[in-house]
Amino acid sequence: MCGIAGSFQLDPSQPATGDRIHAALRCIAHRGPDDEGIHVDGSAVLGQRRLSIIDTSNAGHQPFTDAGGRYTITFNGEVFNFPSIRADLEAQGHTFRSHSDTEIILRLYTLKGPAFLHDLNGFFAFAIHDAVTDSLFVARDRYGVKPLLWSQVDGRFLFASELRSLLALGAGRGQDPVSARQYFAYHYIPAPHTVFKGSMKLLPGHCMHVDHRGVRVERWYDVVAASQQEPRRSDPERTLFDLLDDAVRLRLNADVPVGAFLSGGVDSSIVSALAARHHKHLHTFSIGYADDPFFDESRYAEEVARHIKSEHHTFKLTREELAADYTRLLAATDEPFADSSALPSYMLCERTRKYVTVAVSGDGADEVFGGYTKHQAELRWRNPGLQERAVCLLAPLWRALPRSRNGKWPNRFRQYDRFARLATIPEHRRFQELAAFTTHEEADALVTAPPDRAEMDRREAVFSDAFRRMSGMNGALLADVLSTLPNDMLHKVDLTSMAHALEVRTPFLDKRVVAYAFSLPAEQKLVKGSGKHILRKTFGHLLPSVVMTRSKKGFEVPLLDLLRGPMASLIDATCAPDLVESAGLDPAAVKAQVRKLRSADPGTSQATVHALLVYLSWWKTHAR
Repeated sequence: MCGIAGSFQLDPSQPATGDRIHAALRCIAHRGPDDEGIHVDGSAVLGQRRLSIIDTSNAGHQPFTDAGGRYTITFNGEVFNFPSIRADLEAQGHTFRSHSDTEIILRLYTLKGPAFLHDLNGFFAFAIHDAVTDSLFVARDRYGVKPLLWSQVDGRFLFASELRSLLALGAGRGQDPVSARQYFAYHYIPAPHTVFKGSMKLLPGHCMHVDHRGVRVERWYDVVAASQQEPRRSDPERTLFDLLDDAVRLRLNADVPVGAFLSGGVDSSIVSALAARHHKHLHTFSIGYADDPFFDESRYAEEVARHIKSEHHTFKLTREELAADYTRLLAATDEPFADSSALPSYMLCERTRKYVTVAVSGDGADEVFGGYTKHQAELRWRNPGLQERAVCLLAPLWRALPRSRNGKWPNRFRQYDRFARLATIPEHRRFQELAAFTTHEEADALVTAPPDRAEMDRREAVFSDAFRRMSGMNGALLADVLSTLPNDMLHKVDLTSMAHALEVRTPFLDKRVVAYAFSLPAEQKLVKGSGKHILRKTFGHLLPSVVMTRSKKGFEVPLLDLLRGPMASLIDATCAPDLVESAGLDPAAVKAQVRKLRSADPGTSQATVHALLVYLSWWKTHAR
């Protein structure tokens, strides 16, 4: 696990990147505090900041060049099946000078070319330079666990693990109003775009060929095609148990201490229980809220920990601690990203890093197996009963009642109102609305530049494409895997963990588990009233019954009380009209959101105000 950056001189007549690689690597030093390396050859400059996980000796130093001197790689990630690949290669007579997965990856590339990507089970982003052809091969993992950004500027191809590093290499800072609108709607900027024009994210499952003829992007992995190649299995639950158990086992391999995140929800509890079967004296970690019992789920995590006999650590956070770390999270955010659960995640990662260097997590299960409230809503829209019909008939009532996320009944009214409002629109449009934190109308009101509807529709075609490629609820799950998972959940994990040089591994995103899950009919994975039903049936015997029967809560944070309390002065200082206007936002619309937050009926304004704080803080640091 590391941070990477580099460049390739597409046009020799243009000025080279020069010493900018040093500044680019300083920007991502937090990702790899253990070592730094730079390789310059031909038109390529490759840089690396290393977090040593496998083969912590100098033999694993990067960039790594093969014995013949032709190929050099800078690699971010982990390949979990590398020991078996190494054994196969050694049986064929190959020898190696390190015990790292990096060397195995490079050797496979020399033997198979780009097709070797299908052999890898793990997460990664890397660039390989071929000194003979003076070309680069760049690739990103199947589901987008590890980031890779790129830009083409003044005859140079640039790439990096983070946007701030890409800017240090010379990428432009032209604001993209369409990205700003998407950000205020979804609270993230969907790939392949970034907040700046001309800077792009390489999509998950894609690779790039870079040489003096230009840059060519192509898709190397497709989850639909992979699922269609899965053989029929007679016992789905036994198959799933074996696949996920082995995925967890593989992800416990490291030359540094390993632990597990344990929130007390279904996903992290399953992963922790499986990890405890393979790892003696497993340490588990969770967050609790000292001042906000409504949001505090630590008691469930502690019950699971007692059941699986792990050594558990609960970090109880006060509102003052949350407020103090809020500004630190803002400083770590190099592109606007406003999922508020990033705050407890950031604090959990920092505290976990004092004990271990690697943690396994339950991320990915909700998207792959259908664990979100929106998935249950979609099932109810597709097969409405008396309750669903009543909710739609009472639509005027829900609009008249207070609606927010900050209490049982206001949250219920909010959900009823949304259910009734979305019941009559097409499935892909409905799912697009469910992916948003803020309505598109509110997002449009915040950004002053005229909306480009055609470009917005083009960018959001991922939702309709998913339903076109897979029918029914599997289409909904595919939409999540292609959008919410890489752009929100995995981005959050990478941002908050790598800020503290902590590697987080995701067994539910093992390539075998995902392909098998999408080969199953949707009704085997989730049913009305029971999201992730197959996980509950398959792994329920490992855990206390209360874990498998309780409803999903989510990694929420008491945001309203924070913004109204210890962070009120930060809002006033950050939402100053001159800064708002310079960032391309409408001062009147921003002021209206702040006023709503402080009113007797805040609704969901705290999420929008949080998004404004993130955006304006980012603008002040990175864009002006």
